Order: sequence, then C-alpha cells, then structure tokens
Amino acid sequence: MQPISDKLESGEPLSTEQLLTYLPSLKEIPAAQLKWAEGAAVLHRYQRGDYVCREGEFGSTAFYVVSGSVDIFIASQIAHVKTHSGGNTGVFGRGVARMRSFLVSEKDEKRDGKTRTFIPIDASVDLSITKPLAILGAGELFGEMTCRTFSPRSATVRASEDCVVVEFLRVVLDMLMGSRAIDAVTKAGTRVKVPTFKGTSFKAEMDKKYRDRSLANHLRSVPLFSSLDEFFMDRLKQNVELVSFDKGEAICKQGDAADAFYLIRQGMVKVSQALAGGEMVRTYLSRGDYFGEIGLLKNAPRGATCSALDRVDVVRIKAAEFNAMLENFPDVRATLTQVADARIKSGEQSKLPVGLNMDEFLDQGLFEAQNLLLIDLDRCVRCDLCVRACADAHDGVTRLLRDGLRYDKYLVATACRTCRDPLCMTQCPVSSIRRKDNLEIIIEDWCIGCTKCAELCPFGNINMHPVELMEEKKPAVAAAPATAPAAAPATATPPPAKEKFNLIEFFGLKKSAAAPKKTANKAATCDLCTDLNMPSCVYACPHDAAMRVDPSEFFANRLAGRQLTATSFQQVKRFDPRTTHKATTTKGDE
Repeated sequence: MQPISDKLESGEPLSTEQLLTYLPSLKEIPAAQLKWAEGAAVLHRYQRGDYVCREGEFGSTAFYVVSGSVDIFIASQIAHVKTHSGGNTGVFGRGVARMRSFLVSEKDEKRDGKTRTFIPIDASVDLSITKPLAILGAGELFGEMTCRTFSPRSATVRASEDCVVVEFLRVVLDMLMGSRAIDAVTKAGTRVKVPTFKGTSFKAEMDKKYRDRSLANHLRSVPLFSSLDEFFMDRLKQNVELVSFDKGEAICKQGDAADAFYLIRQGMVKVSQALAGGEMVRTYLSRGDYFGEIGLLKNAPRGATCSALDRVDVVRIKAAEFNAMLENFPDVRATLTQVADARIKSGEQSKLPVGLNMDEFLDQGLFEAQNLLLIDLDRCVRCDLCVRACADAHDGVTRLLRDGLRYDKYLVATACRTCRDPLCMTQCPVSSIRRKDNLEIIIEDWCIGCTKCAELCPFGNINMHPVELMEEKKPAVAAAPATAPAAAPATATPPPAKEKFNLIEFFGLKKSAAAPKKTANKAATCDLCTDLNMPSCVYACPHDAAMRVDPSEFFANRLAGRQLTATSFQQVKRFDPRTTHKATTTKGDE
C-alpha cells in the first residue's frame, strides 16, 4: 500500500478501523473492498482561526466535519477588471490612448441583464454575492467536486470554533457516494483496474439533508422561483427527483420530446447544438443554472443536447409539476417565457452568412464573434507598431500576440473568439466565467484568480491581473462570528451596526502597511478597446493593415465576390506560413 505521506500532506493517519468510527456508513462496504480505504484518510483537529483550505489552491480531497463548525467564504474582492481609456502616450509620433485596468462591481457597471444573487461553491451551501460567508456544521461534506475532478478549491474554509475534520481521497468518497461510471475514452486509454462501489446510506442521508434543509433555499436563490409561496415550495420539495449523471452522459438530447425541467445542483452541464459543420457548444451551465424550459413552454422538441461534463447532480421537475407551477404562478410563466424567447432569438441569429465555409469558419473559432482583430498580411510590413501600441496602452504588457490562425489572407490576431467549444469555462471552481446569450464571454465579480480559464484558452486570450490582497492582523486569534447549531448550517449574520457587510472587518483584516503588498489575480479578456472608436493597435498601424471587424459580415461581404472554393479555405490557407513576426536570422542561418 502506498505510504500515507505520499497521498495526504498532513493530519493524523487513520486506519480502516478508526475511519469506521468517524464514518460509520462505511461499515456497509464489503470487507474485501474496505482494504482500498487503508491510508486514504487523515484526521485534523483544528483550533478556532485555523485554515482548512484556501480558494484557488489545487485540491484532490474532500472533507467531512465530525464536530464543531467552519466558516466558508470568498476572500477575493467581489469585482471584475475594467479597462478604461486614460491619457495619451506616443508611439513613434502617433498618439495612442492609454488604457488603465481597475476593479469595479457589477452594481456599478451592468454588463447584461443576467445577474446572480449567489456564488456556487463546492459545498452544500451557496454564498450570497453581497455577503459571501456561510457556516458548515457537524455532518457536512465539502470539496466533493474538487476531489472528483482535481479542480482548484472554490472557497476559503476556516475553523470558526475548535473542530474535528476528516480529509479523504476519492476512493473513500466513491465508497460513500458510489463510483461514477468510467467513460469510454478513459477505458480505452488505460489498463488500470479500479474497484466499483455501489455507495452507502451516506448518499441517501446527504440527499435527505439537501431536500429538507437546502432545496427550498436553492430554488429560491434562483430568481425564477423567488415568487413561489411556501405551500407550493413544500409540494415541489416532496415531488422533485434528485438525479445523478456520469461523465459524458446525455441528460436530454436535441430533437427529443420535452418531459422535464432541470435545475443543476452540482457539477457542470455542456449545452450543444448539431450544426451543418459539426457540434457547436452554446455554453456550459453550473450550479444554480437551469435548462429544459423552452421545450415545455413551447411544446416543442429539445433544441439542444445537454450532457454531463463530469459527474452532475440535478433537480428534475417533471412536466406535470412544471405545468402546475406555471398555472399557479403567472409571474414564473412570464419570466420563463421572456428567457425562452431570448434564447430562441439568440439561436436564430447564430447562422452563418451565405457563401462562408462552415468547417473552416468553425475550426478557426470565428463563429459568432462580435469583434475580431484582423491583420491584412498583404499590407503588413512586420513593423510591430501594433504590438508596441498595445503594450504602451496597457502599462507595458501587450495583449496582442503577433501570430495566430489565418483565414484567407488575414491573420486572426489574439482576442476572444467565442470558440466553438469554450474550454475556458470548463474548470472554473466558482463558475465565474460564462457566455452571454450572444456568446460573448463574461467574467463575473467573484473570480478567485485560480488561472484555470487562462490556462485552458487555446489562443491566450484571457489575462490575469494582479489585485491587492488584505492581510490579517492576528491570524490565530482573529474575531470569529457566533456559531450556528452544529446540525443545521446557516448563513452567518454580520454585526448589526454595519449596514453593509464587510468581510475584511468581519474577520478583523486590514491592509498591511509595513510588509510588501501581496496580490492575487483576477481574470480578464481582451475587449479590443471597446471604450475607444478603434483599438490602440489599429490606430497605430501606419499601413492600414490592422482592423476591427464583425467577422460574419466582413467575410461575407469581402470574400463572397471572389468565389473562393472550399480548397482555398481548407488546404492552401491553413498552411500559410506568413505571420506578423519580423524576419530574424541566426549565426547558423548565415
């Protein structure tokens, strides 16, 4: 058996017999399978103020609170990066508007009509955006999705009183909750045999707790259900189904009859549509999002396929209950109809202009882009003034890469392309990156700076901006809120004298004046200087080679008259060696 020190970094190693005392549900596992739990769990005894984990850190374990309670919160500032034009700076005699990046909140800058009231995290509770703090008591599990997918920690957890916590690896989680099915790709790529566990009463216990204590709050946290009265909410609690899906499993398929409405309880769902040139991923949905309403409202077949990106838990409301809700609550029907009409309209607008080759347009990531930076390679002389202008405008850090994909004679420079499959959205632990209905990428205020979206973007179009952090006065004795009863986690109550909740004051945090400033990151995408009439890189180009365009309209109008064949797009231009890099030589070349 692998040594415990190689699996878990700290804690008191637990033997199988000791683990059974803290997690008695494991006694339901056959003795022959319990051997897999040896060395896979440790015990932690935290004192008040000790940290269990911090947001953004790598994780591969889950935690179970045996006794006491912990605070779970978002320490990062709730705001997004905003780039704004400032003064002018010169680039070889050409004045370029200088851009400054700073933090603003959603309430100060409405970017679209969709606003959430809570932050989805990897726990049995959600965090309010205005008060991102809650308490988990004895008998609570957190870190389940991190344990299954090795994604970054979604929140910071700290002991609000002396507590005992069991930390364990995925094999123990699978024993308790049941193994997920191994997808075909994994099976084909490995010969490693893994045990299959059916699960224990622990999962039924967690589901019961969720139904009794959290389901109503989860439903009400979605604006769609905020107007439901207590009677109908109780009816829903008793009649909804709690269903799980394994990685890659289809929840509903495009073209099927609509028979249910779905609310995501845990995990991430991929929403895709079959198009002439292949599959287009419309978006990824996460905890608190819903789908399936269009087919029920319009009495029409499913317009998209929704599948589990990894293990997904959903709340399923059957058609009969859904229709009863609409009959009893006209406000819900009106809200749903408005959302459904917007989604249908967005889908109708997602059509390629006549004359464009579908495969190449999708492969290049140009589909549905609202803004696109192009460089005409026939005009470009590789002077790099566009790159220097971008750097001058953004405090010395360029957001423009001088290479990229080519579409006909144009270089598609680095800027968000609203990809065919937005991989940047797939591993965010707090679901802070999403698509608007027009497929534009939005990064929400509660971004914790874990860098996963930037790492996953294949075009390097997401940037991480440093944000100053607050430091603690006295970490070990920082003031902690009064605890809630251990059996029922509840949202912590801020001091009554404060009208606005302040996490820094709540925990006794302050900026450090003496020590060097510590920074975290916030993600931001290049918006092609939308505050300006034209981007700095375009303005600085003396050869009119750089341009900002709507790709669908531009290519349809510019290229349609040239009668390019499919070969022109797919073969010749795919291997076009031209870039905007200046030609350089080395001693070896000479």
